[in-house]
Amino acid sequence: MKERGVMPRQQRLIQLPLVGRILLYSLAGVYLVYLVGLGNFLYTWVSTRSETVIDHPVDTNPGVIISHWTAANMLNATDADQQIGNAPDLTQGSIDTSAGKAAQQQGQPPSNGNPAYPLSTVGKIFLTNASGQDMVCSGTAVASLNHNVVDTAGHCLYWNSNWVHNLIFCPLYDKGNTPYDCWAARDLEVPSDWIGARPNDLHHDFGMAIVSPNSQGDLTDVVGGAGWAYNYPVNQPFYAYGYPAAGRFDGQTRQSCDKGSSGKSWQHGGGSVVSIPCDMTGGSSGGPWFIKISGNWYLNGHNDFTSIIQPGHMFSPYYDDTWYALYDKAQHT
Repeated sequence: MKERGVMPRQQRLIQLPLVGRILLYSLAGVYLVYLVGLGNFLYTWVSTRSETVIDHPVDTNPGVIISHWTAANMLNATDADQQIGNAPDLTQGSIDTSAGKAAQQQGQPPSNGNPAYPLSTVGKIFLTNASGQDMVCSGTAVASLNHNVVDTAGHCLYWNSNWVHNLIFCPLYDKGNTPYDCWAARDLEVPSDWIGARPNDLHHDFGMAIVSPNSQGDLTDVVGGAGWAYNYPVNQPFYAYGYPAAGRFDGQTRQSCDKGSSGKSWQHGGGSVVSIPCDMTGGSSGGPWFIKISGNWYLNGHNDFTSIIQPGHMFSPYYDDTWYALYDKAQHT
């Protein structure tokens, strides 16, 4: 309606007396300010909407979820290898770390003083996809306000336009043994741009599962919560862990690429990703990449996908402001 009002005024401009022209110029100035303000608002909205978090509450009782995972179902769950893309559009490129302020938080050791910390925070994820197929991923318990947040890959929670179900997290899983039992998810969260991501766009393949306390208590009180860091340079050593279940791996024990290889930055799908030398396979998706800062370990990536462009390497989305927005929503859920 404003545009229809502006055109007649412009057409009558030379016919208006001086007072009318002054009034018109004043109105035009106000309108210009309005347009600038509207433009700034739209820019801010567009800039931040990629950090919107989509929350999916789980409507299944935790006890029912846990009961689904018999020893046989766990053993027969398949790896998520088909969920790892070739990502042919990868190009090497630097990451602008000045685009976001680097931040970190120290981890939360377990209350029992488990000497395995921070590796005590690493676990195997079991899930059922929309087709009813039992599958596996990996994840990390992270320090959080609610003491029950698990960091993993977005495709372990939401894939092919469907949320997964029956998701549990089993820290320190080893050949069917779960020393502290498992925790069932009560909420699943991913960034909004993961929901609408085009095929093979994995630069924001982030996911957070919020779990319910089990008989042992809150997750990070029992196994500890890993510290985290984001917006950090990638040219530093990374230490990767997970439960690969394809190829020469059987998914029954935690594996690692822990030689401390430096990361390499890439541009992919409109964003940034990082690679390190690592031969882990499907099932390791969501497993943590740690960096060391002043002798302490911090989560700063996860196993996500492989590419024919860089054989023998694993890729992670770059942990940026979008990752933090997802994490912060999860710890308040």
